[in-house]
Formats: sequence, structure tokens, C-alpha cells
Amino acid sequence: MKSEMNTPLTLEEGLKKIEDAIARKRLISDAQCVTPFTTAENMLIYDCVYKLCTQKRNYAEHIYEKYVSCLEERIMEKVIPRLLGKHGVALLKEVTQSWSEFKAFADSIYKFFEFLDRFYAPRKGLLLLADAPKHYYGNQVCERLYGKIQEAAISLIIEDREGKDIDQNLLKAVLCLFIGLGGKGTTNYYEKFEQIMLAETAAYYSELSMEWWFWRDSLTSYLRKVDWCLVQEEARAEVYPCKTTKTKLLEVMKYILLERNAKRWAQKQKANGVAAEDQELLSKYASLSLDIGSSASVATATDH
Repeated sequence: MKSEMNTPLTLEEGLKKIEDAIARKRLISDAQCVTPFTTAENMLIYDCVYKLCTQKRNYAEHIYEKYVSCLEERIMEKVIPRLLGKHGVALLKEVTQSWSEFKAFADSIYKFFEFLDRFYAPRKGLLLLADAPKHYYGNQVCERLYGKIQEAAISLIIEDREGKDIDQNLLKAVLCLFIGLGGKGTTNYYEKFEQIMLAETAAYYSELSMEWWFWRDSLTSYLRKVDWCLVQEEARAEVYPCKTTKTKLLEVMKYILLERNAKRWAQKQKANGVAAEDQELLSKYASLSLDIGSSASVATATDH
């Protein structure tokens, strides 16, 4: 046995064992094989990788590339085909499901290659294999389909705003995925989404305030609608995994609905005055003060 342990392992011999094990893992992932790996079987392949990477003639570079290429092949063969042609909610469901299944498969074979993250990848300054699944899913899936995914997520938010029933858990899962796929050397998908969502929110409420409410409603009626919208959006914002998103969202709304129109309010105030309860709403949501006793003063408002 000692002689066998000291016998060098050729790359061809080692790769054959590794590839056979990965092929079986694929079948398990695809529900075509119900026999899971035992701990002993996992250790046999781990030991094979360890030997290939530590013997005098080591093949660490080849083994590292083997794991990476396996992930890339899985994405091209199993992930991309199921996403192409999908739109809206169907696309979001496929994205979250495909990521879950891809990550499970990647984790299952990572057990074979884990040793590389202990010495080879750090020494060479390479991407840790533990981070490879999100890196390659992000680069090959999110980068390719981000526009469609983001559009579908924004559409859900708009539908929710319009009172339609939506799958809140699905929306949250997609946004959490955006966060999870971000990191060193990758695109910040959640930040991109947040910027687009805030711009859409500004456009939506700008139209609502300028075309629907401001010119047709009294100031009292307008302020009460603003109050209602802010309360509703604050509740809807609980779906965002980053709490700072809610703060940014409400700040955008306050500017669009309140601060930007402050000069016009002053004109209406001059004609109609402002009820005490409406002044309270102004103070609550925009830190604005319409001076009832003056001709038309508005404090702390800025016209950006």
C-alpha cells in the first residue's frame, strides 16, 4: 500500500477518475442517478486531486482549469438554453431556479477540488474556486441577460404599485441573487438595478404629480395623495434586501412630489392658504414650511 501511495499518478489517469466522478455528479444533479456519493467515494476523488497537485510533477494548473471548464460547460449546456426565449415572470423563475440548481451542482463537485483553494489559487492570485460559481454565473448569465431580468423585475414593481397581485418572494429572490452575484471583480448587479428602479420611480411620480394631481387638485387633496403614496411605497420597499434602498426611494419621492413643486405650492398657498393638518404633512415628509403669514415663502426647498 505504501508503494502505491508513492507511485506518481499520471495526468491522464487522474483526469479519468475525476471526469468519471463529475459525470456521475451530473447525472445526480439531473435526477438521472439516485445513488449519492458516499463519504469514502468523495474522499477517493479528493485524494486523487491532492496527489496530482502535490507530487513532484504536479498538475495543479490543469486541475484548476478542469473545475472552471466544468462550470462553464454546465452553464452553456444546462442554464443558458432554459433561459433563452423566456420573458417576465417566467424568466425570473427560471433564473432563480437555474442558479439554485447550478450552485448545488458546483458545490457538489467543489468537494473534489477544495484543496486547490488552500494553496494553489491564493499563491497564484487566482479566483478562489469557492467563488467561481457566482463569478461565472454572473459573467455568462447575468451579463448576457441582465437587461431582460432587470426589466422583468421592474415590471413586477410597477404591477405591485398599480395594485396587482405579484409574487413578492420571487422578486425578493431575484434581488437577493443580484446581491449574491456581486463581489470583487464582478458587476454590482443590485446597484445597477437600484439606479434604474429609482429613475423609474422618479419618472412615474413626476408624471403623476405634474399631469394628474397638481393642476387639477387642491393643495389639500394633493398633499393627502402624496401622504398615501409615501406610506404605500414605504410598505412595498420592505421587499428590498438592502435597507438603504428604502431610504433612497423615499428621498426620491419626497423630492419629486414635494420639494420640486414647492414654488408652485407657494402660489396656491397665496390664493388658498394651507390647513394646519396639511402643514403637518409637509413637515413630516419634506421638512418644508409654507409660511401662511407671508406672501409666498418656502423654507429649505431646493430646485435641483
